Amino acid sequence: MFAGKPIQGLFKYALACVETNICLKDAIGGSPMNLEQKLRNKQYDEIWQEYCGFLDLSLPQYMEIQNRLMLEQIELYSNCELGRRIMKGKKPTSVDEFRQVVPLTTYEDYADLLLPRVEESLPAKPLLWIETTWEGAKNPIKVAPYTDSMVNCYKNSLMACMILATSDHKGKFTLRGGENFLYGMAPLPYITGIVPHVVAGEISMNFLPPTHEAELMSFSERNKTGFKMGMQKGVDLFFGLSSIIVKMGESFATGSSAGGGFNILRNSPKMNYRLLKAWIKSKQEKTPIMPKDIWKLKGLICAGTDSATTKNKIEHYWGVKPLEMFGGTEPACIGTETWSKNGLVLFPDVAFYEFIPKSEMEKNIENQSYIPSTYLLDELVAGNHYEIVISNFKGGAFARYRTGDMFQCLSLTNENDGINLPQFNYIDRVPSMIDIAGFTRITENTINEALRISKLDIDRWFATKDIDEFKRAFMHLYVEIGAEGMNIGLTKNIITEHLSIYFRYIDGDYKDLKSLLGIEPLVISIIPRGTISQFANIHGRMLRRMNPSPYDVTDVLRIARGESRREVC
Repeated sequence: MFAGKPIQGLFKYALACVETNICLKDAIGGSPMNLEQKLRNKQYDEIWQEYCGFLDLSLPQYMEIQNRLMLEQIELYSNCELGRRIMKGKKPTSVDEFRQVVPLTTYEDYADLLLPRVEESLPAKPLLWIETTWEGAKNPIKVAPYTDSMVNCYKNSLMACMILATSDHKGKFTLRGGENFLYGMAPLPYITGIVPHVVAGEISMNFLPPTHEAELMSFSERNKTGFKMGMQKGVDLFFGLSSIIVKMGESFATGSSAGGGFNILRNSPKMNYRLLKAWIKSKQEKTPIMPKDIWKLKGLICAGTDSATTKNKIEHYWGVKPLEMFGGTEPACIGTETWSKNGLVLFPDVAFYEFIPKSEMEKNIENQSYIPSTYLLDELVAGNHYEIVISNFKGGAFARYRTGDMFQCLSLTNENDGINLPQFNYIDRVPSMIDIAGFTRITENTINEALRISKLDIDRWFATKDIDEFKRAFMHLYVEIGAEGMNIGLTKNIITEHLSIYFRYIDGDYKDLKSLLGIEPLVISIIPRGTISQFANIHGRMLRRMNPSPYDVTDVLRIARGESRREVC
């Protein structure tokens, strides 16, 4: 991760700085007293106002914060190489001028400075470099710099999520410190890996497994170990990827119904009592034991691209309504649900937000030279879908950056909760990318590379993200077999087997879909040769390869079936 430098040493030094200084306030000053001390003093109203007070903002107040912090960021941009390049040598004096001068950007616009970590070119000195996957074999990773102020802001956002996760009414919450925290997110160098470290400087938590042990384990080992420790000690809080939380619930129920998985000699008396009660109930009602029968969680935080389709399952297995949060490597943690758990609200002090309407995004997909219009938070229409665009605050690198995420604006206000800000539902990645369970991001380049190295005789193809009967996502790849492939009898089973091998080779996260979640992420359908060309002749345009519209897919399959109405295999 750090070229030519000892990775663990740098991380330990940086995270020690985080844990030491995390309670300092970087925005408007304030008391150095941390959350733990305020909880001991029972300053609950003050805590709520400090971390969740943004939910009381009016929209004009919210936009004033956005504009003020964006002007501060413009000043930082103007004094560095990256900023001067992005702003074309100009120094905008207003947010409107900034939006006119700076084009919409993607990671390619930053890669030459960020991948080699050229710190002197950035708006502020990074405390940490965070890593995530990019495009498989072509571009394996992306990195993003985090300043100390950004890390502190991430901490504040996380504390708000933890408070709201343990709340079901405004101003009321049960977070007290010292909770057993089952943590099921990705480790460093991913952004979620800093969570235990930022929490440590603010409030005491018993992480399961302990952070120093967890960082030496694989993702799978950490989840299994944490689960076992939860059986022994109990679990109060859980933060995990939505797909993992559901899978753990399913595995728990399956294991308990088979009579295994529990070792009473290692459990606390309290946990054995709960287990006995759950076992008796299970026998009487002839139902499997579920996590909610063993643990009474104060709060559960979930994240991931499939949260919307899994939240009901999570509540079924775990007995608590999950709080969804949204974040990513480039934007950090930008949104959380409230105590009602019915829609995301964006934090005002993390990034400047712009929104591309879905219709504008689709014009840009069809015509790469088309520049889509963007709108601000106070210009949205309830019910519409938008691609989000962010500009980092507090010395971050990204300006007018397209993260590749789609949201629906659920409402402009929430009268029941007294919230006068828009609330959102996360929809999915943009159509040019297929994200499966938050583990892997498949692009056109990924598929092309897998086909190239597989040497399969595939003439043409298109791919969609579909959902199975269990509400699990998978990639559906429709292919036309070439003449040679037809001669040697290529079947969809052969194609599936070959491509699965090469997807696992190209994308290291792809293999986890089967091993951790039991998902078959790839389904192949063979369509007659010439089908896609015939579609283009009829419609006068090429079929989009990645996630074409449902209407286009219907038309293609109608052509593939032909007059005989034969099924596409």
